[in-house]
Amino acid sequence: MIVISFDGVGDQVFESMAKDPVSYPNIATFKEQSVYRGGVKTIFVSNTYPVHTSIATGKLPREHGVISNYVDVKGAHRWAQLNRYIQTETIWDLAAKQGLSTAGILWPVTCGANIRWNMPEVHLHGRENQIVESLRHGSRLFQIKALLRHITNFRGTDPTYLDKFTTAVACDVLQEKRPDLTFLHLIAYDTISHRVGSQAKVLKVARKALDDCLGKVLRAAGDTPVLIFSDHAHLDVSESIDLTQHLGDTLIEQCGGSAFFTRPVEGIESHPWFGRFLTESELWDSGYADRGAVSGIAAPPGYRFGSGHFKSDHGYPVDYENYSVFYAIRSKIPPPEPVFGDGRDITAILRRELGIADDSPL
Repeated sequence: MIVISFDGVGDQVFESMAKDPVSYPNIATFKEQSVYRGGVKTIFVSNTYPVHTSIATGKLPREHGVISNYVDVKGAHRWAQLNRYIQTETIWDLAAKQGLSTAGILWPVTCGANIRWNMPEVHLHGRENQIVESLRHGSRLFQIKALLRHITNFRGTDPTYLDKFTTAVACDVLQEKRPDLTFLHLIAYDTISHRVGSQAKVLKVARKALDDCLGKVLRAAGDTPVLIFSDHAHLDVSESIDLTQHLGDTLIEQCGGSAFFTRPVEGIESHPWFGRFLTESELWDSGYADRGAVSGIAAPPGYRFGSGHFKSDHGYPVDYENYSVFYAIRSKIPPPEPVFGDGRDITAILRRELGIADDSPL
């Protein structure tokens, strides 16, 4: 089984690419040959690490513990990239228990994970060295060989070349190691969309790169089942609002399209950056209620909460218009019918493909 994350690609974007076989032949063919489900709700908070961890565990953030892309470590805001932050069993843990081999290429929250061939997504803090930190958190010999073989795919900070690199590594793994379960995380579309927004012509470069990467993986995969999914969509942003200037004394975290507070916030409904209050279920399912949140707000489309300069973002409630995601599976085994209507249904598909019983703990 091969699982590919199209980070940041909403269902409407994927469907528009599939309708253009001249520009995106691999995506168009894959959608035609697969069981496709659009209109899928993502997990709230709809950011990369909570969503990917929900798919890896079949649990909501309040259950698996990865509620944000970040954690506070001794007062420092750091990426939540360590596998030990996951508080429940993962699909790769269960696969290992059943004697199945696994591979992970740039998959979120897998630093130190029980994955046989592991090149985890590693973010640097301070003056750390990328190669040193990647080797420290993943499979050393496997990563050294991959770097020596494909280092020419790196070109500065261009994320499309990072996707080319990780795709090349994934193809090697599929052809030489033949894992029972392989995870590949493609990030260029998400990264570039943050920078330029969804309407910029340059974003077509990222879409084309996605199609090229998919084609290479499919050729290396042969008859192996392949599942593609997206973790969240993007909404365009015209203004970033740093709530530390307005509600800093009660603020827990700003998550792009949402924010959480330690006490009720009042008198903010007239602000253009106020969309709505979060519901009680959103506070609990997100995991923030367990961290002391008693109130939360969502930004309306066009706004985001946080510092920095973004042309588009995510982290919004899952009921927002034009914010649904998708998954598509090419397999000889019909996928089970959706149960949750969100990303956790992907976990059920992985169980079925790998022959892991539904009563096995996750």
